[in-house]
Amino acid sequence: MKPYYSHAGIEIYHGDCREILPTKSAHAIFTDPPYGLNFRDSNWDREIPKWLVLARDSAPLVVFTTAPTTMWEYPRPDWVLCWARPAAMSRTAYGGFNHWTPILVYGREGYWNPDLKSIHAMVIGNRNIGIDHPSPKPQELMRWLIEGAEAPTIIDPFMGSGTTLRAAKDLGRRAIGIEIEEKYCEIAAKRLSQEVLEFT
Repeated sequence: MKPYYSHAGIEIYHGDCREILPTKSAHAIFTDPPYGLNFRDSNWDREIPKWLVLARDSAPLVVFTTAPTTMWEYPRPDWVLCWARPAAMSRTAYGGFNHWTPILVYGREGYWNPDLKSIHAMVIGNRNIGIDHPSPKPQELMRWLIEGAEAPTIIDPFMGSGTTLRAAKDLGRRAIGIEIEEKYCEIAAKRLSQEVLEFT
């Protein structure tokens, strides 16, 4: 399959990860899967374990999810990291707001400082400002996660606007992104084409 974008060790594939994942390999997976899509595909939320099985050959496998809803649809992880998010707007079952996001970790190959396992949004920003996506993750958060894994090549099967790939590029890692929505492939490609100038 021809990549939508390919440059300097970073590749983007436009398509369904359930079809593309079996054809790719990497040392780790970092991803933020969509959820609550029953309005579009009544089977999607129930298929979480199916795409996860395709991804389990890569370790560590790091997955953003939500508490207390989709978190329980996943197999038991080896560890759970906490992204603390003061002023977050996701609702709880009790009418209030949920101020943390669980990050499930499968595999024991990563190393995240246990003293820093709660990652505070107030310090690193809650969103990527200016990114046209409903749920972009902070680039610094993705850098911190990727740095914790000694993985030369990573995959994000739900790439979205490309924050994982941008963080990987900045860290000198090879990365593969898969995204079913072409408009996000375009956004990610533009972000990846921006080079950082080094001043001496």
